[in-house]
Amino acid sequence: MIDKPGKGSFCATDLELMLRTRGIDNIVLTGITTDVCVHTTMREANDRGFECLILEDCTGATDKGNHVAALKMVEMQGGVFGAVAKSTAVIEAMA
Repeated sequence: MIDKPGKGSFCATDLELMLRTRGIDNIVLTGITTDVCVHTTMREANDRGFECLILEDCTGATDKGNHVAALKMVEMQGGVFGAVAKSTAVIEAMA
């Protein structure tokens, strides 16, 4: 758990150091809000070279349209920021 002063989880935190120290290259994103904090964290992670997956049914926004738009932005241009999946697909893949 980290305390973050901004919208993204990487800004002014030790998150990148913690992930790199553990050899983590892939991030599964959940939480709120899809269109602000989650999306900002995903963009920051992508810029740092992490592979990102956002779980569409484990995120949410104050406006459904914003949630849908944020997910669409991730999938544009062949997944410019990462990928989108449902949690059930991830659970099945891990089983």
